[in-house]
Amino acid sequence: MTIAAQPSPTFFPAASPEDNPTPVLSIVIPFRNEETTLPIVLDSLAAQRFDRPFEVIFVDGHSTDRSVEVIRAHPLARRADVRILPAPPEREGMNHARNDGARAARAPILLFMQADVRIRDPNALAAVLHAFDDPAVVATTFTGLGAGSDFRRYDLWGRIFLARYQRLRCEHDLDTKFNGVRRDVFNRIGGFDETRFPFGGEDFEFRVRLAREGRIADTGVEVEHLHGYGRRHTPLGLLRKYARNAECMGATVPVYLRNLRHEPGYLRHFAARNLLVLACIASLVPAAWPWAPLAVLAFAAAWSAPVWLEVRDWRLPFVLPPFAIAAMYVFTVYYLRGLIAGRTRVRLRTTTG
Repeated sequence: MTIAAQPSPTFFPAASPEDNPTPVLSIVIPFRNEETTLPIVLDSLAAQRFDRPFEVIFVDGHSTDRSVEVIRAHPLARRADVRILPAPPEREGMNHARNDGARAARAPILLFMQADVRIRDPNALAAVLHAFDDPAVVATTFTGLGAGSDFRRYDLWGRIFLARYQRLRCEHDLDTKFNGVRRDVFNRIGGFDETRFPFGGEDFEFRVRLAREGRIADTGVEVEHLHGYGRRHTPLGLLRKYARNAECMGATVPVYLRNLRHEPGYLRHFAARNLLVLACIASLVPAAWPWAPLAVLAFAAAWSAPVWLEVRDWRLPFVLPPFAIAAMYVFTVYYLRGLIAGRTRVRLRTTTG
């Protein structure tokens, strides 16, 4: 697999690259309509205690809000080379954007971030760069957290979505929220898979290819994911998000089954997902009543448990049970679609509509 050649990109630089020293770190951040979270990302980078030259390449997926203006106006441009790369219309998807950003990078170390994260450690960039002092290290991981104290600022449906992540602490995480990669290794393995996973699901497969090249070191840097911060969320928008996630899970099944040594606990999750799918399908057959529908209800109740623990709202008993049941059937349809197609196709635009 290779990264497709593209025409020379058009940049809107805060300063010409020729006027800046060669960076030691290139930070690649895809975005689309993220004006509410981009200030958090920019502030996190501006607060870094890092005295080495670095560049930040924002890849714009055709934003229609004020995202570009927010980036251009931020004072981060006074200490780093901040550039905006418009994504070509024909290259839609996060992994196209990451590959395009990597191709435009000048530093030997790439750092992939998302446009809705907060870095909690002001020494995070230094920690990433220090990890690569070991020539055997080809990539770095981080510790992923939920929205933290900002959780209560979300609307009802936003809290329903984020509740299951609120108490999670994902250590040794490699899902492009804060992952460093050697640029020469990235190019050698062909970057992110744009063919099978243009719209998500690339994380594990990318990690497996990296692990063949060398050691993946953990930085211990803590990063909060503020998905949809400051936005209005809707049930339909969340179901679209679950559809995308389900399709990713289905499309990546063969990758996981071929590489179980990298994820030894996968079979347990695989069995649970397939039991849910079987229960949803069987519930449509009258001969399987009442046991199959009851099994679907049990799965919906288990899925809802973190929401009941984290969300305090009088509307919850009325909206959560039917929504949870609907989510089980949405998962089934799109999990099977991803499994059959072997690739992701759901274009997730927003969780707000």
